[in-house]
Amino acid sequence: KLSPTSSWRDYSLFVAFFPQLVAGPIVRAADFLPQLGKRTRPQPALFESGLALFLLGAFKKAVLSDQIAPQVNLVFASPSQFDQITLIAALLGFAAQIYLDFSGYSDMAIGCARMMGYRFLDNFAMPYKSFSITEFWHRWHISLSTWLRDYVYISFGGNRHGTVRTYVNLLVTMLLGGLWHGASWNFVLWGGIHGAALCVHKVWCHLLNKNPSAPVQGFGAILFGWSLTFVVVVLAWIPFRCANFGEASQFFLGVVGFGNGTINTISPQLLAGLFILIMSQLMFSKNQSWDVEIPERPFWYRFGAYSFLAAMIVVFGVTQAVPFIYFQF
Repeated sequence: KLSPTSSWRDYSLFVAFFPQLVAGPIVRAADFLPQLGKRTRPQPALFESGLALFLLGAFKKAVLSDQIAPQVNLVFASPSQFDQITLIAALLGFAAQIYLDFSGYSDMAIGCARMMGYRFLDNFAMPYKSFSITEFWHRWHISLSTWLRDYVYISFGGNRHGTVRTYVNLLVTMLLGGLWHGASWNFVLWGGIHGAALCVHKVWCHLLNKNPSAPVQGFGAILFGWSLTFVVVVLAWIPFRCANFGEASQFFLGVVGFGNGTINTISPQLLAGLFILIMSQLMFSKNQSWDVEIPERPFWYRFGAYSFLAAMIVVFGVTQAVPFIYFQF
């Protein structure tokens, strides 16, 4: 699909371009190399858009994710000691933490590249507002999900060999997607949960003669679809975050009310982080991101928004170095 480049300079820049080198988003040659064939120069509007995205990413990481992390780490370290409310709060906290951490990194990488005149594709699109598990994977780590689709799912045959083979290909793809995160059965279980959920959704849509990617219609269907999707996604984070099956089992039993823990402790930072995340999801549309919405506003609004983010990072940002979660993958 792409003619090989004859320029060693362009090739070297593609494989070593620092904003996305360590953790993503996954940038393909077809998206990046054509930009090197032009004489790209930073534009004021592009620079401002990149700066806005970079500031938002830094805010997500340093102010929100890293403030939530200590409470989440404390509870996940010994889930059998804590009561149901604390376990649920910690689970919601990790769901927020990993989203804020990785989408924050992606925003910073995309924004940094954009300030230099290069465009990367978006990697997150408010995934927790998804109304189905299929929509979730269209919005979560988009560069990885599309890579798995193109290089694993389609390579196995995709949906070209009948219904049963389609479901098998989908499940195997997600199992391998889980294994991609690390050599642990917990990651395989996480991938298996998502693969099974995707298969169930496809079966359900087939029975209703609907396209799995079609928008959900009707208030009842929207509420049910969002609730079910959110619960499945959040519960699947348990094996993803826990160190082994034993801890994951203890955590799950505690969340559903069968644990023996009695300690109740919820940090104000965790509650504040969850509140800010919920409000941001409600305030901004699903189809238009921050870097598109804010630069269209009047100057005073933009200046106030950027100044507020910078001040929050300086005042409330965690000062010690906290590695990005996806660095380990």
